[in-house]
Amino acid sequence: MNTKEKIFDVSLDLFSKKGYDSISLREIAEEVGINKSTIYSHYSSKEAILMDIFQYFTDIFEYDELLNNKDLQLTADNEMLLENPEIFYHNGSEAIKKMLSEERNLKIWKLIFIQMHYNEDIRLFYQNEILVKPLIFWNNFFTILKEKGVIRNDVNPKLLAKEYYSFPIYLLLEICAKYDDIPQSSLDNFFNEAEEHAKFLLDCVKVK
Repeated sequence: MNTKEKIFDVSLDLFSKKGYDSISLREIAEEVGINKSTIYSHYSSKEAILMDIFQYFTDIFEYDELLNNKDLQLTADNEMLLENPEIFYHNGSEAIKKMLSEERNLKIWKLIFIQMHYNEDIRLFYQNEILVKPLIFWNNFFTILKEKGVIRNDVNPKLLAKEYYSFPIYLLLEICAKYDDIPQSSLDNFFNEAEEHAKFLLDCVKVK
């Protein structure tokens, strides 16, 4: 790990535990084991470090192979989606689980929840990437299932999408609020509960 990567990881660890505004460049430098002036060889400011962290996270959503797997594409001819939407959900859940199994990524989730109230760019990131885009995805998911007769015709895909997605967000907020360093067991429970909820909800609206 080079010096810039160390600055990145130490900053992320401190920001996710104490909040961005509570940490100074001097504290970051001391934790890395370098002089404060050395940070400026890699980052122009503390905010530049923060923006680099969120650019890294944005790139994961855009370029990660598992998250962008063709089997997870919402198309009316996706056989997995139509024949077994539970497996479709499970595969997507596994992709997110693998992403969050990396400690760095889990810390960024925590940082988002902490910092979105104080930074406009992060608030917009949270709104677009964590709320709006997933809800559009799940709305399309249920719309396709409704049009193909997999779920009942009287359901509202938009409301169903909110119900489907809100429970995992609640669980994630819960464990982020409870732990500084989230144990793997809690993360495993999070995905198990979220998938159990998804199966229950889908079963309630499926055409029997």
